[in-house]
Amino acid sequence: MAQLLFDIFYDEECVSEDAFFEWLRNPDQSETEGHSVVEISTKDFFTWLEQAETELEEGEEES
Repeated sequence: MAQLLFDIFYDEECVSEDAFFEWLRNPDQSETEGHSVVEISTKDFFTWLEQAETELEEGEEES
């Protein structure tokens, strides 16, 4: 479910890539258990997002 929501938020440009990574890297200390559950269920999303960002950076370097 979280994976689907993250995909929608990204596709509809409701949440920026920077905001997703900020959430991933800096969890709210009062919600660490819930954060861990969502982090696990969205692992594929973040893997894809990191790969897309890397490919974009590599494309910019070649230009």
